[in-house]
Amino acid sequence: MRGEAEALFWVGCFHQVVRGDEDAALPSLERSYRLAVETHDRLTQSYAVRHLAFADLAAGRHESALERFEESVSIRRELEFWPGVAAGLVALAYAAAECGREGEIGPSLDEASMLAERSGAAAVARWVEEARASLLGA
Repeated sequence: MRGEAEALFWVGCFHQVVRGDEDAALPSLERSYRLAVETHDRLTQSYAVRHLAFADLAAGRHESALERFEESVSIRRELEFWPGVAAGLVALAYAAAECGREGEIGPSLDEASMLAERSGAAAVARWVEEARASLLGA
């Protein structure tokens, strides 16, 4: 079941990211999340819930997206997966902006920048700067 959770995540991710088809992605992502929880596969759980959050954002369910991004970041902190925490904080900043929580944007991006730099996550560091420009005009 653990391998099935990971495989279903990638199926859902393909539909969501490559094809831009949230409707096709959701069943795989939801099943992946459930299986990851059942098998205690925390890393796959963090990925599945993150992409469920992106689906929530696309559907205008901003508060649900924020909660799911927070869950993903929390799991990644627990696993000490610092590049993943940094990436999650970038997503949280965007979700906070959608929810009108402007005060959370700067601190999330500051921490994301620090974690990306410390962990050598160059791509995530670029995402932080893009988010900073987009959300804060800095």
